Amino acid sequence: MGGPSATHKEESVSHAWSTTEEQSSALGLLHRLHAYRSVGESFEPGPPAVSTPRTKIGIVGAGVVTSGSHLPVLVNMSEVSVEWVCDRSLPAAQGVARAYGISGAFGDLTQCPDVDIVLVATPVGSRRAVVPEVLARGWHAFCEKPFALTLSDHELFMNDAHARGVQIGVAQVRRYAKPTASARALIRHGVLGPIERVMAADGFHMRGTGRGGAWHLNDRAAGGGVLGEFGSHLIDQVLYILGATSASVRECTQRVHRGLELASSLLADVSTSSGPPIPCSMDVSLLDDLCNGVYIEFADAMLRVGLGFEDALTLLSKDGEPISDFAMRDGAESPVQGFYLEWKDFLRQCRTGEPSAIDAGTVKTTTALIDEASRTRNGAVQAPAA
Repeated sequence: MGGPSATHKEESVSHAWSTTEEQSSALGLLHRLHAYRSVGESFEPGPPAVSTPRTKIGIVGAGVVTSGSHLPVLVNMSEVSVEWVCDRSLPAAQGVARAYGISGAFGDLTQCPDVDIVLVATPVGSRRAVVPEVLARGWHAFCEKPFALTLSDHELFMNDAHARGVQIGVAQVRRYAKPTASARALIRHGVLGPIERVMAADGFHMRGTGRGGAWHLNDRAAGGGVLGEFGSHLIDQVLYILGATSASVRECTQRVHRGLELASSLLADVSTSSGPPIPCSMDVSLLDDLCNGVYIEFADAMLRVGLGFEDALTLLSKDGEPISDFAMRDGAESPVQGFYLEWKDFLRQCRTGEPSAIDAGTVKTTTALIDEASRTRNGAVQAPAA
């Protein structure tokens, strides 16, 4: 997989930016970003912008990730024009469109006029009804994570896009965070030697199930459950840092409450282009406060990779004592910059046909591992009521 052109907690980017003050803040940051382009894994001054037709964007899904993360970036990018928002709840589509000055709002995708690219920001369980229709219209598709419930769906969408000559990508924005991008560079260059094992965790104690609320807490057919929703960030971060070529599950256990999967523990063997498979344990939980981060163990030290854009990349002793933080050259330093850079990458991919760091093909190992873990779990333990 190629590195991002420049290289989180989900909760840090999913708040709604609906006020004038918040949009002005985003606008100020993006004005500064326009002076740069992402090249390889660093920022370099770009040439003056050339006047070209604006790329037309449509959005399917009027949820929080649309209004709180993508639109604050898209409406401030001079090279694009957001034409419409579509949601099965027409009032929701109208509300988001009105908040961002977008002219079109629709309740049915068949009613939407032609665009160049569509952001698919619906729950993963709806993708089989949405993605094929988007591709059939000849539109490039940029899909929120998790991309697909199964590897077969993932390959189906990729093959359909290829057959129709359009591009398809996945919004794995954590790949662009400074700790992730910098750790990937260290691993790629073998600075700390061979990896012995990896331990990764992303968890906190949730006060309620969220049933009837946030869709990512619903069953797997809707949002993917905790393994698909939170796991798709953490698992992808681990695989991306390691430069994984494949991965296989040793064991997977889950904790459920009233039919909801609220915690998953996964042990996998991850293969790379060199060396033996690396044992990786990954835990995601809405029940427990975990020691969050990606911990990569070497013969004489450990590397802790923060999950967020503002987090550190720290060298630890074998017993976990901090030694030093790395100065991180690569990557984005804020969620806004991360979303901006992934859109810049995907826009470039659509123009040139060259796969970017978030091309759907680069996320296939992530989908495959989550799919295998969900199918081969060793058991589901009932979580006690709070």
